[in-house]
Amino acid sequence: MTGNGQPEMNIKISLAFSPDTDDQFMVQALRERKLDWGPYEFEFIVGDIQELNEAARHGKYDITAISMAAYPDLRDEYLLMPVGSSIGDGFGPAVVTRPGGILDLAGPGLAGKRVAVPGLRTSAFLAARALLGEFEAVPMYFMDIAPAVREGRVDAGILIHEMQIDCETHGLIKAADLGALWFGRFGLPIPLGGNAIRRGLGEEHVTALTRLFRDSITTGLAARQETLKGAISTAVAKLDENLGDRYISMYVNHRSLALQDDVLEGLDRLLGEGSRLGLYEPVNARDCVVRI
Repeated sequence: MTGNGQPEMNIKISLAFSPDTDDQFMVQALRERKLDWGPYEFEFIVGDIQELNEAARHGKYDITAISMAAYPDLRDEYLLMPVGSSIGDGFGPAVVTRPGGILDLAGPGLAGKRVAVPGLRTSAFLAARALLGEFEAVPMYFMDIAPAVREGRVDAGILIHEMQIDCETHGLIKAADLGALWFGRFGLPIPLGGNAIRRGLGEEHVTALTRLFRDSITTGLAARQETLKGAISTAVAKLDENLGDRYISMYVNHRSLALQDDVLEGLDRLLGEGSRLGLYEPVNARDCVVRI
């Protein structure tokens, strides 16, 4: 409220998200003002997920997409939003090699291999370490991973976002699906991406903005084909409508509207694996989820 008792208006909110199709889909209704912004004025920022993880460590944006695996580093500054998450239900990032490449995951795994990863605080990297053991991680922009594998600059790579669903069309061999391996070992979905919101906004704004983000998703789903076309046109990796529809079905659904109990169990497991590997101190993320 303002000093005269009137609601505060034109509150500037920075909202950062990754350039993949599902993130574009989930914020599209908000970007196109198909929803009433209320007292807020949004600034939209698109960034690679590892860039956003790093920016969040400095509290740069009010709302930001993050890798779930990055959250322990951010807990003092951010709460975890229960909406807009990307959850792998028996599917997830793809471990790939080039044709003729040798990658025996049943034997030595990735030990001694140079593996391109989309960042050292990404859920894809953490899941690979937890499931496949140690390897030499070579961080790079996610769109550069497939060419690096094809050209033999690395032994293998971990593909995220749209790249994971059609890696064979990029001239690569899919050696493993980390989401499938995760479910096979733990019997749980794997939480890959999420959204964080700055604690300093205060409870009233945190709750209102979280609900507005959820409304953007439900509005997008209600006009699914129109939203899909818009998301495909703005995403960095260009999919045709069939692949785009498949990708959205995987990552924008009922899982995007709330963190169900099995997802929270999967998050406990993911962050527990990170702690076990010595990447950070134990954290109970459940206590940091916004209640709406």
